[in-house]
Amino acid sequence: MRGNMHAVKPNQQVRILTLQIAVAADADPDSVADEMSALLSENGICSETSHILDWRYLTEYQPTVTAGDDPEEGEVFGLLDFHLTITTPEE
Repeated sequence: MRGNMHAVKPNQQVRILTLQIAVAADADPDSVADEMSALLSENGICSETSHILDWRYLTEYQPTVTAGDDPEEGEVFGLLDFHLTITTPEE
């Protein structure tokens, strides 16, 4: 997992959103992370009007799928049997 700068205030309640992106199978994960950081920093967290407070990269699960002959927008995401399980630490 990679993280970056953040603007979360003490005791602030936040919503965690999940974003999936598709990149070429041979793309360097560190380069992709750097590119996403630049996008999020430039247009997000560094902007006073941004709603983005923080982000992280989940590097534990990076599946590879193969697109069809004439892929439609979003098709590659449907090729995964993706079930996200979220647990919170017990207090």
